Amino acid sequence: MPRAASNEVRPRRRLGLAVSGGADSTALLVLMAGLRRALDFEAVVLHVDHGLRPDSAADAAYVRSLAARFNLPFHMTRARIVRRPRESLEMAARRVRLAFFAKMMRTLALDAIATGHHADDVAETFILRLARGSGPDGLAGLKRISHVDGITFIRPLLDLNGATLRAFLRDRGLSWREDSTNADTSIPRNKVRHVILPWLRAHLDPHITEHICKSAAILRGDLTRPAEDAPADVPAPATAPPSGFTLSIAPTTGFARMPAVIGALPASCELSRAALAGRTLALRRWQPGDRIAPTGMNGRSRKLQDVFVTAKVPPAVRATLPVLADAATGEVLWVPGYRVAASVAVESSAAPAWRLTLTSNPS
Repeated sequence: MPRAASNEVRPRRRLGLAVSGGADSTALLVLMAGLRRALDFEAVVLHVDHGLRPDSAADAAYVRSLAARFNLPFHMTRARIVRRPRESLEMAARRVRLAFFAKMMRTLALDAIATGHHADDVAETFILRLARGSGPDGLAGLKRISHVDGITFIRPLLDLNGATLRAFLRDRGLSWREDSTNADTSIPRNKVRHVILPWLRAHLDPHITEHICKSAAILRGDLTRPAEDAPADVPAPATAPPSGFTLSIAPTTGFARMPAVIGALPASCELSRAALAGRTLALRRWQPGDRIAPTGMNGRSRKLQDVFVTAKVPPAVRATLPVLADAATGEVLWVPGYRVAASVAVESSAAPAWRLTLTSNPS
């Protein structure tokens, strides 16, 4: 179930930003710092000094200064990497990072930790796992949201490639730290990055990264499958959406917890495929007296009017924003930008779900 109970006491969400100082995580910090006010979330910068390179202390100092530049709290740990029997250095370093992130999740009351993984990482992971003979789950690769050892990770940059992120930083006059080990092609991922993918772009397909990412997204359920392959129980709206809006429905698994603002479109949510079976949905204007029993409130419900007032939704937005309801019972299932009703929440990160996306049509 989504971690949302604390939102009633602390409405603003808190995200940890995992920043190593490289281009990808530096871009993540800059982008998320720019979004925090519009999307009403707090962010803290998290850094692990693994102590494996002579310049690791300089990396930490750079990340600390970057956090200060964007007025973000900074937390770090200086790790001592001790390998366990049959554990590689990379596995040991990952174990230390996860322990630090888990501690930060608890002590800082974080809702999730964002990482700088992007489209190139998806393509590299796909090729590495293909070489090992992985099945569909393995080839699906990096997910937008995942749960590891009690830590919720989100990856908001998966639709962008590394070149785009570096150009974004250069356009703003920002630098980043280069890890010298990234050029070592004896490391399999570096060989894929610097040798195999460039060869494939030059000799097979200049858009190979985008096409691999599309295949991985289909395996994850992030893209709608062709109509002939789609399951038969896609819940259908009972009525056409109110003028000016479009509701799309696509199969997926699990749920995402990206920062959102009520009324900011496009807005998406995931609802349980099992809970929606046999239901007919209605996208309609909210009505006085409407209530929602959202996740995290132990079955208690709130008036939509109170939800809007607490979130400081402007009256003009309230007047036009549709809500999703059960056509037969009138139960409100989702307020775009707010939590979903507990009765239709996705059961787990691996449970079948429907992703609903509400967009506004150009006038």
